[in-house]
Amino acid sequence: MTGGNESCTAGPTSMSYLTCLTYILEEWTGVEHIGDYLSYAFYILWLFFPLVVVFVLPGVIVILFYVSILLLHIYKRKNELKEAYSHDVWVGAREMLATLWDGHGRIWHGYELHGVENIPPGPGLVVFYHGATPVDFIYFSARLHVMKKRRCSVVADHFVFRLPG
Repeated sequence: MTGGNESCTAGPTSMSYLTCLTYILEEWTGVEHIGDYLSYAFYILWLFFPLVVVFVLPGVIVILFYVSILLLHIYKRKNELKEAYSHDVWVGAREMLATLWDGHGRIWHGYELHGVENIPPGPGLVVFYHGATPVDFIYFSARLHVMKKRRCSVVADHFVFRLPG
């Protein structure tokens, strides 16, 4: 324990912030050698961190899907009056979602798009494989929209339309 004086900075020897925090936790909980328990907890956290990352990534993607839907719904309600007087009010929504998904792809996965100059100016066909979720197409179309202001249409299997959301 810290002795008569409860302050960690007072006294002949100074101690680090973590040592002070350890002493305070020992006094508060009544558990001696709490540093050993904390080091074990940090070890367990380090051990299971890869599993946490594996399960967090799909959760973040699903949450981002629903945030996108919510933002589009809010955008639609906000611009209902402008729709009568404007040609296309969804330009701002496309820009917002393309920037959102492009940022997610670049930050979380380091997604880059190379060879955009090879896509013809007229219609074209891009064929690619995707895994369980079509996230790579979303990243591709968002990055293409940010870079070239072009939209992509999708041809998909019936299974994709049965996914919730």
